[in-house]
Amino acid sequence: MSDIYLWHYTLKSRGNLNSASKRSEHPGALVRVGDGFACLHPWPELGDLPLADQLLLLKNGGSSPLVSQVLRCAAADGEARRAARSLFTNPVPESHWLVLPGDEPDKVRAKGFSVAKIKVGRELSEVVEQVMLWAGSGFRIRLDANERLSMSAFLEFWASLKSVEGSIDCIEDPTPWNREQWSFLHESAIPVAVDRDVGARFESGYTAVVKPAVTGWIPPESETFFVTSYMDHGVGQAWAAAEAARLASSPRGMQMREGGLLTHRCFEPDDFFDRLSVKACRLQSPGGTGLGFDDLLEGLPWKRLD
Repeated sequence: MSDIYLWHYTLKSRGNLNSASKRSEHPGALVRVGDGFACLHPWPELGDLPLADQLLLLKNGGSSPLVSQVLRCAAADGEARRAARSLFTNPVPESHWLVLPGDEPDKVRAKGFSVAKIKVGRELSEVVEQVMLWAGSGFRIRLDANERLSMSAFLEFWASLKSVEGSIDCIEDPTPWNREQWSFLHESAIPVAVDRDVGARFESGYTAVVKPAVTGWIPPESETFFVTSYMDHGVGQAWAAAEAARLASSPRGMQMREGGLLTHRCFEPDDFFDRLSVKACRLQSPGGTGLGFDDLLEGLPWKRLD
């Protein structure tokens, strides 16, 4: 393997990004392997090893889901850069709108979005209010519970959404993982989606949430899925979008739904996020070879991983 180089970064969010995290600063590292680049951005709150441990595995030839995907991304990016071609040769699929405080449904609808994703926080009454507002404005709703609700709490929460149940597209990781409980929810016509440990937990009829930062797995033929970023650096977001574009142009594209590829707006601007733009609900290529950002990446003070 080529020598590995790093550049450490810290993203700053505009608030809590999910119910499991209270942080506003989010460290990660860009990784350079030969000619290719990738992003390593763990979420320990969601079960990832901390960054230092991930880097130790990377240094010593060990493996974790994130390390494996970093190497896969860097290989694909490096191959494209050597050939002077972009990984964005196909259109990126449309994305849902991730609802943040202050967002207004009418303004989002005017941008062309039809699917809104709402994070399920601790204040369930506020979540219900948001769901009613966005569903009442004609949006299909995706919910993400991050396994934070007990079975009884989830069923009570779901009952409170009865009047808009038909507008709920899916709910990710509704309760702490339990195969029998999730099967019960599915059999009760609750649209279960699997995010964490998707390859191990997926069952026929669920929706799979595929994150290229974590896995290269996709569900069997005929099963529905969508691709999302990992709420990470612009390079990581570009990798998720490029993979989504590749899958959308493949025979599996018929089973793909709107992705979750527009997470840059969750963070304060930086030079990389400033290169990202959205047109017709689709993330646009940042330009350049591979995943793009050519001049920005070449200008970073890389340090060898020793």
